[in-house]
Formats: sequence, structure tokens, C-alpha cells
Amino acid sequence: MKQITFLLLLISFPCLSQIDRNMLLHYKFDGNTLDETANNFHGLPSNITYVEDRFGNENSAVYFNGTNSFVDLPNVQELKPQLPVSFSFWIKYDSSNYQDRAVFNTSFEEDISSGIFFNAEAVSGKYGVSFGDGSFAYTPNTRRSYTSNQTVVNNIWHNITLVINGPLEMEIYIDCKEAGGTYSGFGGDLFYSLTPGSLGRHDRDLANPADYFRGSMDDFKFWDRALNQEEIYLLCENLGTPEIKESSFIIHPNPAQNLLQIEGIWDEDTSFQIFDSFGKLVRSHSLTRETDISDLSNGLYYVKFISDRKIYTRKLIVK
Repeated sequence: MKQITFLLLLISFPCLSQIDRNMLLHYKFDGNTLDETANNFHGLPSNITYVEDRFGNENSAVYFNGTNSFVDLPNVQELKPQLPVSFSFWIKYDSSNYQDRAVFNTSFEEDISSGIFFNAEAVSGKYGVSFGDGSFAYTPNTRRSYTSNQTVVNNIWHNITLVINGPLEMEIYIDCKEAGGTYSGFGGDLFYSLTPGSLGRHDRDLANPADYFRGSMDDFKFWDRALNQEEIYLLCENLGTPEIKESSFIIHPNPAQNLLQIEGIWDEDTSFQIFDSFGKLVRSHSLTRETDISDLSNGLYYVKFISDRKIYTRKLIVK
């Protein structure tokens, strides 16, 4: 079988270690709620179960039942930072009821608008991030909010990255893409109560109990700084399907804009496919050294090389 060989290039990639800077906690949820950072801010679970993650690995993600499941954060001052802050996690929603979409609050206390919280807008079902000012009321006058133009989709794993710099400077990235949104609310500065933060619950109604999240979560990270655009792309680049450790194929540049270069050794029957973050096939042809990607929208893609019954997967960021 004829072999086609290309020179493997020495490519300089940005150092991924910068992403760990000022990371407060990281829960992988691999059968536990241990913090993977040196801070040891381990979560305190209640009524959660462990389920398959987005790769199909058992006991590698956490499931919240929408009734009484949550994971409390340690009640320490370090986990109540002032702005800016950032979050990143994988999530799969199981319900269209807005009350089942209360994902987290960094200062959970019923009947007080406090902490940074992530949920969904009641009417539209769009992603929303907010912070409360400590008032004993839930109105636009007690919070600052940013609502994404994107609507929550059930039963599909998505990566969420949040960056909160201030009342009029917030970002919600869905699979590496910031689709824009709208600001609302007239509340004061971010306020933390004396109680701990919590994953899986948030209160938004004085007359009713707190809302609880129904769905799965994985790989939750929290920083006390703002991630920049490059770091967000790097973060997403390392969060897709499992990487094949063999260096049979190298794609560059990554992130890419117009042309994608492919280096490696393959036979003439090797095929090449690109899937978007929803799993839709957007490109398929025989493998060549260079391919035009100028028609692809910005975002996260998965490049698959199919060779001799083996599939090699690489992640690609288009920007």
C-alpha cells in the first residue's frame, strides 16, 4: 500500500499551565467530589449519584435529581472572591422546567439575593448568569444579570464557560462560542452571605422553596480571575472527545481561520471528517495535506482521521 509521508513540524503551542493560574477548585466528579487543586476545597455531596460522562465512562460525572441533590462548597472566604471570576464545566440538562435549571450559586441562602448564580431565564429558557446584592428580595433591583442569546438544549452535553468582570461586562460561552446577550437589573455590588456556595440549587422566589437542578455535570472549575480569549480557546481545545495519545496526525494552526495544515504519515485510503460540537458532519473527503475551512463558523470542532479501521480524533478551534 502506497505511503504518503510528510515532515512532522515542530509546532509551538501556548502553555496550558497558564489556565491553572488562580484556579480555586476543580471537581472532576470521578466517583467523588474531591478538589483536584492543591487548595483541597473538597465538595460536600448530598443525594447525588454518579453516572456516565460524555465519553461513556461510568461513575465519571455527577447527577442531580432535581429534588434534593446538591454539592456544597467549603464555607471559606477564598471561595467568595470579588470580581472578576470565571467558571467552566460540562452540563447536560434533563428538564425544560426553568425550576430544574438552577445550576449553582456561590453563596446559597434562601430568601436572600446573594452570590454569583447560573440558571435559565424563566420565560425564554435562555442561559443566564447573575449576582445578587444581599437584599431580602428577588427583583431586578436586587441583582445584575446577563442573559445569553442561546437557549438551553436538553439531553446533550455542552461546555459552559462564564467570565464575570462587572455588572455590564459578562460573557457566556457555549462550546467556545459567545453568542451575545442582554444585560438587566439595577442591583448593587456583589454580596456574599455567611453560608457556603452550592452546586445544584438556587433560590429565586420568597414564597417557595429553592430550585434544584435536574441533570448531569462534569469537570467543574472555578477561578478568581477573568479568563482571556486565548485561554478559553485552549480550555475548550482540551475538553472534547478523548485524545489519541499516538502522534500519527498533527493539525495546525490551532486555533485556525482559513486553511488547516495536516502533518503525519497515512495511506491513500485514509479519510478525513470534521464534526461540529453538536455531532453534525460538516466535512468529509480523502485526506490531503491542506484543507480549506474558511466556510466554517467560529467554534469547537472534532477532526476525525479514519485509517485501517482505526479512528484518530483531534479537536479544532475555528476563530
